[in-house]
Amino acid sequence: MSSISSSIYGSSVSKGVGGLLSGLDTDELVEQMTATTRNKINRQYQAKQKLLYKQEAYREISSKLLSFSNKYLSYSTGSKTNILSSSFFESYTYKSSSDYVNVTGNTDNIKNFSINSITSVASAASLYSNKKVTSEIFSSSDIKDKVSTLAGETFTVNYEGKDYKVTIDKEFSGETLADVVNQLNVQLGELKDSEDNPLNISFGLNGDKFELSDGYISAGSTRFLETLNLGTGEENGKISSEAVLEADLVREKSEVLSDTSSYITFEYNGIAKTINLAEKVEVPKEGGGTEEITLDDENALTRYLQNELDKAYGKDRLSVELNGSALSFSAIGDTKDTDVFGIKSISKDLSRLTGLKSGAGNRVNLYATLEESGIEGLNTPVGEDGKYSITINGTTLEFEKTAALNDVIKAINNNSDMKVNITYLNTTDTFSVIADETGSHIGIDIQDDGEGSLAYALFGSDRNVTEGNDTKMSYTLNGVDVEVTRSTANFTVDGINVELSSKAQGAATSEQPITFDVTNNTDEIVEKVKGFIDEYNEIIELIGTQTSEKPDRDYQPLTPEQQDDMSEDEINNWTEEAKKGILFGDSKINSLLRNMREAMSGFTDVSSLSMSSIGIKAASMDTSGKLILDEKKFKEQLFENSDEIVNLFTASASGADSDAKSGIALQLQSILRSNVGVSGTKGILIDEAGMAGGYTEDKNYISERIEDYEDKMDELKVDLKNERERYWNKFTALEQALNNLNAQSSWLTDMMG
Repeated sequence: MSSISSSIYGSSVSKGVGGLLSGLDTDELVEQMTATTRNKINRQYQAKQKLLYKQEAYREISSKLLSFSNKYLSYSTGSKTNILSSSFFESYTYKSSSDYVNVTGNTDNIKNFSINSITSVASAASLYSNKKVTSEIFSSSDIKDKVSTLAGETFTVNYEGKDYKVTIDKEFSGETLADVVNQLNVQLGELKDSEDNPLNISFGLNGDKFELSDGYISAGSTRFLETLNLGTGEENGKISSEAVLEADLVREKSEVLSDTSSYITFEYNGIAKTINLAEKVEVPKEGGGTEEITLDDENALTRYLQNELDKAYGKDRLSVELNGSALSFSAIGDTKDTDVFGIKSISKDLSRLTGLKSGAGNRVNLYATLEESGIEGLNTPVGEDGKYSITINGTTLEFEKTAALNDVIKAINNNSDMKVNITYLNTTDTFSVIADETGSHIGIDIQDDGEGSLAYALFGSDRNVTEGNDTKMSYTLNGVDVEVTRSTANFTVDGINVELSSKAQGAATSEQPITFDVTNNTDEIVEKVKGFIDEYNEIIELIGTQTSEKPDRDYQPLTPEQQDDMSEDEINNWTEEAKKGILFGDSKINSLLRNMREAMSGFTDVSSLSMSSIGIKAASMDTSGKLILDEKKFKEQLFENSDEIVNLFTASASGADSDAKSGIALQLQSILRSNVGVSGTKGILIDEAGMAGGYTEDKNYISERIEDYEDKMDELKVDLKNERERYWNKFTALEQALNNLNAQSSWLTDMMG
């Protein structure tokens, strides 16, 4: 008789009925004897939950910052709410007869201004590549027969009073004791003391035991210590306590495939599904119906994964094929050209067995090195120095082969001489390029270095190029007809600021010119500024609360076991308390708060006014940094010094003084962009926690740490499973021994009559 249970500790199997003869409660004893490992899993789980709480808090702040930035500090939303726009503080409203043209500036001139024709609107040069960057198929390596139990494991050796951390090569595949000794000594040989001298320390074999020549093991992963039967500390960390069996150095293919802790999480068009492996699985059989098979080789794995993907995402959408002993995956549906399919995560031993890694897929991995990112058609570096190079608009950049593709993109976009911005389009698996500036004077010239080059790998040879255009417009001002050509869509003529949308071309004719009505608008400006301050205050209050609230150490994240004994309301209330203080003392968020307060303090080097002089200041006795608006004072200054108010918010500091402060809104825009970027794809907070729903959702520092905890939990689950089986086997042996003893006692009793 056996019983199966599953939790964060993995699946466990109780073999047989314990304690029939001994009277021992075997299940309870095994639970007690494995409590240490279960507690380790609990700690990893709770640490992971804290990171999830932190990520959630970061993303809440990032979302509010982006919303605020897009509304008040971005031209993408139009001039009505954009405080950087010259029209935001205009005390007059200029209503255009066209939805595609706006004007601000000199009121008297605007009253006598009309646009007669717009032949073209300035646009930036662009390039769109038709070359798909990655292959439609991604594959495993040839599936191995076995994997090392020690590959990638870590331990810490204490030598002459100092700890040195060692990581075994993730690709290590040795199967013998001698192989392990050699690998350990290779890693120890790379250690250096404070004077850069190699450590005089090595592993050796004492029979079937591992022995350290000097020092001792002070810490190590559970799998490392248990496989080599090593302890920690000066007494137990020098030599194996028992003989090390070579059978324990590897895990057979069938063992990994049938392990219930083995899994692959696939992601298809943003939807993630986890497939767990097991010893026995059901798959469709030819002719209909299903059959149970043993998951012990690549053929069975192929059938099982195909069936599970069909159930998760629908039939005839995804394909799993076996080529030799390697698996290949692809999207095969009618929408395959835009289907995004890949592996989000995979258990450690299964990854080593198959060669599949997190991030593998039919789209490029922006965070992998150039060689490992999956770029199709990229050969080895062609430069004499072993580097990749790319030349755009006459400027050349070089990259090490270990550079991440995302770093290549950033380097190109940040290079002022290249004057372009490149973007990877995940849906179409292609790259696009747009010039930094509009106008016919800026083009895009990517040097063709031939097949195999970085330029070819990214952009191919089949490219759609559109040249930049200038704005060509004719207008009448005070009865005088004028024709102008400008390189931008926003420009100034005779004190009139003209803003053209991309749809403005052809919007005016000599028969129907575009004209403008002028009305007074002071109250609307006050309402817009009030809205700006109110939303700023909401952000300051949120951040201030998050960073000042201290955590209650009595409220740790609940484990699933703890939740089993609680009601839903109790769980929600506890979790709410556990989340409090998660950002207490956080240096990044505190820095953001401090910088925002300083920016809004009201002092610049571009205006004679300050925030307080126009009626915007902190409330009396309020130290939070929130602001209040004196409407009467603001209206007075708006009437008397509207130009200086514009400067206070929007003027850019220039000159040799690099410390000069620009306008309030520009300072605030710079702070927000450094933290969340323009669209939430980069920045200090985004790099830390990412944004939900975008490609940074799982491409950020916190997600990487969460994955580390999950990997560690997977390791501990395997350890726990082995511990449970070991103790159960010992208790089973005890029951058998007692049974034999009882049989012998009965025999002696019978013999003695």
